[in-house]
Amino acid sequence: MQRAIEACMPTTIHRWCIWYLTKKIPSKLNGYKGHTEIQQEMSQVVWNSHTKESFDKNLDDFLLKYGLVDNKWFSDLYKDRHIWVPIYLDQHFLDRVGEQVSSLIFNKFAVTYNSVAAQMKCQCLLFESRGILYRHALSVLSFERVTQVSPRYILK
Repeated sequence: MQRAIEACMPTTIHRWCIWYLTKKIPSKLNGYKGHTEIQQEMSQVVWNSHTKESFDKNLDDFLLKYGLVDNKWFSDLYKDRHIWVPIYLDQHFLDRVGEQVSSLIFNKFAVTYNSVAAQMKCQCLLFESRGILYRHALSVLSFERVTQVSPRYILK
């Protein structure tokens, strides 16, 4: 599918679905017990790592805990982390000169708000992955005294 997307839509950036990856754990680790626990902890590693360094450390700890350090599937996933791990996704605003951009830290997450373009980006990437503005972004909008949310953040 990735090659077809690249051929048909060359400007599209292909990302892997985290939900789908975690659902593959039982089939990829069919000799391991506790698939549910492994899935849950893997999800925690992915969503609760707020820096690249913390993701690497948390993943190392996870792999050691479950004896998966030499597992080829996890090794391959790590090599491709830039297309599925939220903290590695290269999703930043391309701010134009002269636009007012503010960056705030809320609840350990960096949130960037561009008042001219009415765009925001939270380090947690929950809007990009789940389609819902979470408290981090909403708190920054409140702080910036924004009274109307941009239509781009209201999904159909």
